[in-house]
Amino acid sequence: MDRRQLADFLRGRRERITPADAGQLRAAAARYPDDPELTALIAELLDDSEQFAALWAAHEVTPAPTLRKTFDHPVVGPVTVNCDVLDIADRDQRVVIHTATPGSSSDEALRFLSVVGAQRLHVPG
Repeated sequence: MDRRQLADFLRGRRERITPADAGQLRAAAARYPDDPELTALIAELLDDSEQFAALWAAHEVTPAPTLRKTFDHPVVGPVTVNCDVLDIADRDQRVVIHTATPGSSSDEALRFLSVVGAQRLHVPG
């Protein structure tokens, strides 16, 4: 989520801002201390939301959560992957890397698919 998306998201949730929301905003403020729009958003939320003010006063920066996704592949079935997000801060971009836990059935499924590649396999159904 870039700064503008974060601002729009938080403006719409003024009274339901979570500690994770405030922590992400604090992280953005640390990355962009001279951003006037970000500074204005923080001031606006501090004035309008007691909940945000309390969370902001806690000075917590939220690390990125550990994400997992499971998808159902037509050949190998369910595959669960960990999603690691790498921020490229100076470009407001993120790289998402999906990996299976080594030795897991999902790891074996991905290894199988890397060998099979683009071959067409008949999948009943």
